Amino acid sequence: MPATSPYAIGQCWRCRGRHATETPVLTINRIDAHPLGGEILHVSVTHARIRHPGLREGFITTFAHLPVIGQVLERSGAELVGAATPDPAYLDGYHQWKQAFDAGQAGSYGIPLAEILDLIETMLAKRND
Repeated sequence: MPATSPYAIGQCWRCRGRHATETPVLTINRIDAHPLGGEILHVSVTHARIRHPGLREGFITTFAHLPVIGQVLERSGAELVGAATPDPAYLDGYHQWKQAFDAGQAGSYGIPLAEILDLIETMLAKRND
């Protein structure tokens, strides 16, 4: 990790959601050096509202693991709002991602968080078709 990185494990960043009532927070659980330069932030998302047709409630508010680059925070109007202990729930998703990443079959997001949440909703809807 570069010494000049503005990111650290445990930081919590509030981002723009997709609507006024959605104020997602990203918690940085782990930071890996990207083989091509830069860093990959492994974050958990809370305070989101992701439609999930497979659940009785119809939505989820947390997502345990997302691999992102710093541009996601920059493009999402992120504001540092505090610190927390990393959420161990991210580990299962991280290990699956790491295995796929090492095999050249996974990457990291660089688009605004609102767009990532839309992609997750689309994926969940297709899973339940």
